[in-house]
Amino acid sequence: MTTLDVYGLGVRTHVHVGGERADELADAVRAAWSRCLEPTPGAIDGGVVRAELLAEGEARAGDPRNRDAGRAVVRGGDRLSLMQALTQAVTAANIAAQTGRLLMLHAGAVCDAASGATVGFVAPGGTGKTTLARALGGRWGYVTDETLGVRLDDRGVVAYPKPLSVRLDESGTKRELSPDALGLRRPGPELWLRRLVLIRRDQSVRTPHVEELGVVDALVGLTPETSALGRLPRPLHALADLLDALGPTLRVTYAEASGAAPVVADLMGAA
Repeated sequence: MTTLDVYGLGVRTHVHVGGERADELADAVRAAWSRCLEPTPGAIDGGVVRAELLAEGEARAGDPRNRDAGRAVVRGGDRLSLMQALTQAVTAANIAAQTGRLLMLHAGAVCDAASGATVGFVAPGGTGKTTLARALGGRWGYVTDETLGVRLDDRGVVAYPKPLSVRLDESGTKRELSPDALGLRRPGPELWLRRLVLIRRDQSVRTPHVEELGVVDALVGLTPETSALGRLPRPLHALADLLDALGPTLRVTYAEASGAAPVVADLMGAA
């Protein structure tokens, strides 16, 4: 068995790799998680995730919530499916470790690599965060495409440059790809949250529609897209205070990711 430590969201998670095809899986994990292999100072412990790549055709990848002796376990004979399940399991472990510590939003994010200014785009799963992160990450630093961690005391952003799930073809098959493999830029060392954007894709929209939200409307839109918000002290007050400090939350409705890019550029102060 091989143990790989992956770092993200301020957490170190131990990935125990085993099974009949352990070497193949370990290579795939190293490639996909290339941005998360370097130790992060001060990272807290996220526990253990066990991943086992079996002979081809054996057992499907497990639910990342399955546990064996306190460890999340994913196993199966299909490497692509197993890698997706592993990403979900590591993300779940990271969120659990940071519960009560960070504000965690279901969001993608990019940053200005020089200043650290970060814009988070918030949306439910499967509604465009990864696509937008890919579209923007060639120009700005890729921070995450799934979970945005924010320290409420200073608006500091904790990066989670996890693999991106990218569709390989029209069949819907996905592959976990490193931001390095996709040519996405690295973020700067000190990140801070400049603005939040609620994104919504609508293929009938010809030009992006941008609207400013008041704090109450922003809370209504953002609260369902958080993880463990209720475990923070005074959660709604804390989120409202953050929104006051950031300035108006925007809601952007667009058809294609390229249409939202100018909005993010404007928020970052880019030309």
